[in-house]
Amino acid sequence: MMETLQRVYPAMENWTGKKFYHPLPIRRVFHSAGEQNQWIAHSDHPSFSPYLNESISSLPEHIIAAHGSGIMKQTGRIKVKAMLAAVRATLKASGNFTEEKFNWSQLESHGDGIKYGSLGAHAVISCEGAQTALRESKLEVTGFAPVKGEVITVKLEKDLGKECIHQGHFMIGEGNHEALVGATYAWEGFRDGPSSIKRAELEEHVRKVWDGSFETLTHKAGVRPAVKDRKPLIGPHPKEKNVWIFNGMGSRAILMTPYLAENLAEHFMYGTPLLEECQPQRMVK
Repeated sequence: MMETLQRVYPAMENWTGKKFYHPLPIRRVFHSAGEQNQWIAHSDHPSFSPYLNESISSLPEHIIAAHGSGIMKQTGRIKVKAMLAAVRATLKASGNFTEEKFNWSQLESHGDGIKYGSLGAHAVISCEGAQTALRESKLEVTGFAPVKGEVITVKLEKDLGKECIHQGHFMIGEGNHEALVGATYAWEGFRDGPSSIKRAELEEHVRKVWDGSFETLTHKAGVRPAVKDRKPLIGPHPKEKNVWIFNGMGSRAILMTPYLAENLAEHFMYGTPLLEECQPQRMVK
């Protein structure tokens, strides 16, 4: 999965001519000497050594931690809005993108495929994310267990630099003394927007880990289209003919999507077997 990710995102940058994939080590803060010892042991194991730096690192100034930290390798960050804008612009330039509200009632299915207005295809793939998870799509898909998440942007007394620090929540340096802090989890209030309770939770986290003053600049909320068994929903719809689903990656969409999308594309093109554990049919009782 990691190999696919590291190949696909740079290839997308070359295709679009835009930069949105940023390699960035993650600094895992230890809460005890036991965690530190466990890290050292794991970093010497062949399954973990490609991803864990064996040395114990000191932390940046103003980060509070008594037991040091370890650096995770082969990690990074995708600027999702920039990526989507770049892909959309590239597809538009080649005449392969139409932006409109999809109307499921206008979809016609026949033996060999589907017809939607002037378009014809073997199938339609629903990639509606949280819209489907919250039952806001006309397409009914079972198995979702959506999770709400919230983040804040803070202005720090001292710039964090190019750091992603993880200790329960993450704190990512954005430059100009700003940092993104998150994320929270909730299983209700999906349509209520940002909540004062979760803002307080994130601000309290900053106070625990940051030895300095800060100011909250922004507060945002979103919904993760997670699934009950924590596996994606990739494959043919259990009931709707010629309708396929690509959804349910939850909070790991950036990590999993290149691998899952490649598998689905190769299935259509070459007959590569789909991942059995991801088939939507498993959710039908």
